Amino acid sequence: MAAACPMHMNPPLSYIDPSNVARIEVLPGVTPVRLGGDSIAGTIQVDAAPPLFAATEGSIERAGRLSTFYRSDSSALGGTAVISIASADLSLEYQGSATRAGDYYDGAGERINASRFETLNSQFTAAYRSGNHLFEAQAALQHIPYEGFPNADMDMQGNVAAFFNVRYGGGYGWGDLHINAYYDHIRHEMNGNSPERYPPNVSITGFGEFPTRERGQDFGYRVDASILASMQDTVRIGNELHGQTLDDRWPGPPAGMMFDYVSLNNATRMQWGTFAEWERWWSDRWTTLLGVRNDTVRMDTGPVQGYDGIDPPAAAFNATHRARVDVNFDSTLLARFRPDDREDYTLGLARKNRSANLYERYAWGTNTIGTITWFGDGNGYTGNPDLKPETADTASVSGNWHDRDARAWQLRVTAYFTAVQNYIGVLPLCAPACSGMPASQLIFANQKARLYGTDGKAAYTLSDNAVSGVLRITGSAGYVHGEDLSTRTPLYHVMPLHGVMALEHEFGGWSSALRFHAVARNTDVDPMRLEPPTPGYSLVELRTAYQWRNLRLDFAISNLLDRQYASSLGGTWQSALYPPGYAGATFRPLPAAGRSFDTGFSVKF
Repeated sequence: MAAACPMHMNPPLSYIDPSNVARIEVLPGVTPVRLGGDSIAGTIQVDAAPPLFAATEGSIERAGRLSTFYRSDSSALGGTAVISIASADLSLEYQGSATRAGDYYDGAGERINASRFETLNSQFTAAYRSGNHLFEAQAALQHIPYEGFPNADMDMQGNVAAFFNVRYGGGYGWGDLHINAYYDHIRHEMNGNSPERYPPNVSITGFGEFPTRERGQDFGYRVDASILASMQDTVRIGNELHGQTLDDRWPGPPAGMMFDYVSLNNATRMQWGTFAEWERWWSDRWTTLLGVRNDTVRMDTGPVQGYDGIDPPAAAFNATHRARVDVNFDSTLLARFRPDDREDYTLGLARKNRSANLYERYAWGTNTIGTITWFGDGNGYTGNPDLKPETADTASVSGNWHDRDARAWQLRVTAYFTAVQNYIGVLPLCAPACSGMPASQLIFANQKARLYGTDGKAAYTLSDNAVSGVLRITGSAGYVHGEDLSTRTPLYHVMPLHGVMALEHEFGGWSSALRFHAVARNTDVDPMRLEPPTPGYSLVELRTAYQWRNLRLDFAISNLLDRQYASSLGGTWQSALYPPGYAGATFRPLPAAGRSFDTGFSVKF
């Protein structure tokens, strides 16, 4: 699902309630081509909970779940209700959830305006199975009446999304077949003079309401098959379509303008992908996976206009040929060597491509009001129709060491290097001195970039017995360096050295953890985007949960020591740029939340 918003306020994961997530897998570095194209980075795979069926023929199983939670820092309150009825071959389920939160407070007790939100989700699923065949249909509706974005210069004033999914999965003598199709319709609205953001007597535009309205659609299908070619070989083939339409208009009359500002006029982006993979088990020790993929991306948009109806940049944009077609080819090679049952090593090589999105290519505005600003930094961005697809060559190597059962101890380390041709970076159009705002006007441009880094995870069991339970210590750390080789500046929004160490305990129905987070100071910032440096910080978090039969109680204290800090990837504090008596840009990093006492309760029946 693509963002139907010039500020990317509705990313894909915002459309699934956390209570409906069964599994999340993060795949850094080189990933198989079957997991998707039009991407140069790793992959995040999210699986919703599968349908449930009765265990025996002729029986009917009814089930339900109620859960609720509360977070003290933002007075967030939410809940989920799930009910289902199923026979051995038919399953029906309904899930509803709602969350409402106020503005949060940082570690110094300062209120962060425009950080409150409210979400409502409803979802109905029907599934039927017959032998090795499963048919599933799903319909869902999401309504977000309001969501504040303190690192943006607008707030979401409404987001309504309705989507439909149909899926089929079947097992045959030759292998497996999967088919799915989906359709999603989104209505989105924002406001740049939201009363939750600024005092009543402050208008950043000078003419009151400053709304935007977007209408978007996502639709597509995917067909893939896994074929058992021999005892040692598996071949996977597939074809998919991801389509997007988006209309982005900023109403003029409420803002005192003559015409509506048309940012995207029924823009379209169609991605057709075809892939093939060959996995071979050469022996008990050696496995290889070779994959190739083609993605053809076609984009276009209609004529646009400015608030005055005769904006010269709009006229110049309309006079150009706007349709673009990118033909991209990806390839990956993964080789895994397992000398024994205590260690394994993986080498990955990949060439991956990503075409520009609709805003990177077609956002035509070049003045203070007309540019788009989805990076959370306050800058304005102008699209470039002539952007070439990004091409990334990546090499990664990882080692995994553990005891025979992977229970007493484990260590995993991954190192990677990526060189990006035609990296979509930015060049300046107008510095703060002439843009009329405390930010820069930037245009997307193809450049060269380089990234390298390492990730590590470790676990060690201190004790495991019936008297004291299981006590283990876990840790993870990551480092990445990114550089724009064309401008000789650091890449924007790169996480500095960071790590987590935890002491975990399980005993009977209890499971607890004491976590220590540490993040180094971030000084490798992008000066062109006026990215502010952030100090290093450390946090302590305490969590415990108790499970008794069908009841579960959770309690946590996040930011236990109430530290005042700013996340390195949090952007700038835009909702604090225009306080009463405002005298200039502050561009402070957005403060993170202070100490919060969190509780949760759930019951299954």
